[in-house]
Amino acid sequence: MSETTKRVVLWGGTILGLFLFVVLLAKLGAGGSSGVLSDDVGPDDHTQGTQGAAVVLIEYSDFQCPACKATYPIVKKIAEEYQDKILFSYRDFPLEQIHAQAFLAAQAAEAAGMQGKFWDMHDVLFNTQATWSGIGAAEDFFVALADSIGLNQEQFKADLYSDSVKKKVQDDIESGNASGVNATPAFFLNGTQITHPGSYDGFKKIIDDALANS
Repeated sequence: MSETTKRVVLWGGTILGLFLFVVLLAKLGAGGSSGVLSDDVGPDDHTQGTQGAAVVLIEYSDFQCPACKATYPIVKKIAEEYQDKILFSYRDFPLEQIHAQAFLAAQAAEAAGMQGKFWDMHDVLFNTQATWSGIGAAEDFFVALADSIGLNQEQFKADLYSDSVKKKVQDDIESGNASGVNATPAFFLNGTQITHPGSYDGFKKIIDDALANS
């Protein structure tokens, strides 16, 4: 290979590398401004607490995520103790690339929500995560969970793969992407992403400070 040809190949590789780098940056930036919530709580969101509260806590979570499972009892306790002072909302953000059953689990929760029992399914999914996470096809297990919380099984099975349920999960994912979410659990307090406090006391301090300043 001549020196001229080598230079052409080298420059070609460099230009290609720069192009791919720019494309990657564009993709990363497509999700919106990191750390700023893209949309407020709406009528389709699952919420607990006081509507119109001055303090709003939103969680993007994945039912198969071990860190989300570890955080679940802490957030549940916060939502219960501050139910008269804050509004808490849960949004689906299944990390399908690493959690094979996460999207279906989110569908199961949304399908339960069609019968008014989103939070019941939310709780039982986290409480049984260690069991269904290792199942190759978890649909039958989710149907059994639906039965255990008193859902109509036929309706649940019909809703599980319905377009409306899939759209709700996908809308939550797109909302998370637009808000810069790239890991779970992710929390937004009054529209701004906060660092995971890591403990009940940490969450309590953040909520108390927000209430004091509201």
